[in-house]
Amino acid sequence: MTYRSLLGFGAFMAVAGGALRIISAYIPYVDGLVWLEFLYAVIDLLLLTGLVASYLSVALQLGWLGLITVFSAATGFASIVGPDPVRWGVDFYMLGAAVIAVSLAVLAVQLLWLGTMKQAALYWLAALASGLLSLLASSPFAFSVAGMLLGLGFVAAGLDTAACRETVSDE
Repeated sequence: MTYRSLLGFGAFMAVAGGALRIISAYIPYVDGLVWLEFLYAVIDLLLLTGLVASYLSVALQLGWLGLITVFSAATGFASIVGPDPVRWGVDFYMLGAAVIAVSLAVLAVQLLWLGTMKQAALYWLAALASGLLSLLASSPFAFSVAGMLLGLGFVAAGLDTAACRETVSDE
């Protein structure tokens, strides 16, 4: 496997995961529905893979803080894949989603500062704002919008990663 093919694979995963996340916002949640839980798991794994590839395309620019934020977001994704338990009074889905949203917002600020992946960064910041609104106003609509914005951010990141792939040499 070459660096270019790795970025191409990851870019595809980011776009596919983002598109599925957007589509899933239109599917009503039904607790315990196996095919829906499977869809969510696939989406989360696609987004995680896409995040890693997008990070790799700009890793040298992001430095340690970028690595820490991507690791933090990856930890959030890991905590929400699979059943969404409440243990010790902690809703692990909500905690994981919050870790992802805050991590992507920190990453977004870094990306904007560097002048790269601007569209993805703006979508991720808007997703955090919409997610906060959904919590404060108890708004299912704002929660759905946050998911769509998150998905759009990954589509944009995937397209940027694919474009970056074209400028990379495997030598």
